[in-house]
Amino acid sequence: MATNPTSPGSFPWQHLPRPGRIYGAATVSERGQISLPADARRELGIEAGDKLMVFGNKVNDSVVLIKADVFEKFADFFMAKLNKLGTSTQSFMEAFTAAADQEAADQTSGEDEPKAPGDANVDSSA
Repeated sequence: MATNPTSPGSFPWQHLPRPGRIYGAATVSERGQISLPADARRELGIEAGDKLMVFGNKVNDSVVLIKADVFEKFADFFMAKLNKLGTSTQSFMEAFTAAADQEAADQTSGEDEPKAPGDANVDSSA
């Protein structure tokens, strides 16, 4: 069954890169520019002028690039599913942002994982 890339109800998952693929290395220039390996551009259909979304995780020093049009389709799909569930998008985004901020604060303060009853220095009587 083929998916329709324009339908927000059927996101075209086949356009996402397969996990574990390594295309090579890219060196950052003095101006902060990189050249994507030719195999990556060819296989992922990245052409001159394409926009890429840049995501990063400061905790593990990682950067992820996603084609903007693919990310937009995913966002449309996700938001359509959220709205179908009757979830308030605003309250979801506020909760998601608060959770991300708390996770960043925990990692910055040196906590690897939230404490649970039974862990050292946790009062389990509360």
